[in-house]
Amino acid sequence: MSNTNSIETSTAPRQLQNSATEPSASTIVTFIKTPFAFLHEHLFTISVIVVLLFGWSRRGDNYLSAENGAGYILGIVGGSLMLMLLLYPLSKRNQLLTRIIPMRYWFGLHMFFGIIGPVMILFHSNFQIGSMNSTIALTSMLLVAGSGIIGRYIYTNIHHGLYGKRITLNELREEAGIKHSELLRIYKLDKKLNKRYSLMEQRALQNYTGITVSLLHAVSLSIDSYRLHSRTRKILHAACHRNALNMTPEKTAIIMAFVDRYTAALRKIVAFRIYERMFSLWHILHLPLFFMMIITAVIHIFAVHMY
Repeated sequence: MSNTNSIETSTAPRQLQNSATEPSASTIVTFIKTPFAFLHEHLFTISVIVVLLFGWSRRGDNYLSAENGAGYILGIVGGSLMLMLLLYPLSKRNQLLTRIIPMRYWFGLHMFFGIIGPVMILFHSNFQIGSMNSTIALTSMLLVAGSGIIGRYIYTNIHHGLYGKRITLNELREEAGIKHSELLRIYKLDKKLNKRYSLMEQRALQNYTGITVSLLHAVSLSIDSYRLHSRTRKILHAACHRNALNMTPEKTAIIMAFVDRYTAALRKIVAFRIYERMFSLWHILHLPLFFMMIITAVIHIFAVHMY
């Protein structure tokens, strides 16, 4: 017994030292890797921004001409890429296209063309406004590109990642239901708190009532989540002092973590409804803008080559 005790006491300090050094080492590694991970994830976006800033800073040099040379070629290629944006909606309705290239790659090409095309058109115009028809065509293109960026943001909030499947409301409800089961210990401590959580739950899980009401629910749920977090923490700390239900600081921390996850799940349900409705409204706006861009571009090309 003495040997085992001596072994345990000798290894305990080492274990404590390892546990003390490992987090600090991992923190340093994470601190070093974070900038590189950010650059790797956003390299394309950063590159596009740098290119646009360079073009904007050189817009007064007149190094490109829209009528001939590289500037003219950029206009042709950029306009062709914008026209090729139609391939993605066509691939949804044509099985032949999806057999050639899977849907997720059509979507990736759609986003790529929707960024590179406008960048080329901006360099084609030398970041300057020209005649009336070219101004209208450029404005239409920028509106389509801007709405595409907004649509991408909304899309990622109703799908599992950029190329994942669409999130369903049942998934979010199941997630909230799992977290709800962890709150039973709190309900035994305070009945009023139980009622408040139930009201939050009813408000989040009720049937869809429109984007305006959902926005109000999102704001109220954020306020209620903050209030319930502080109220729950006070109740749990009081329970620790009274030693109610064998409550300990460790259990308090675990329960508070579940509370935060549960209220976050309820807010996520309401936010999902908002983004879902915004995405449907975005579709209604984006398509007319796209066709307006095509029409104005055709008029611009016709006017340039005829006159």
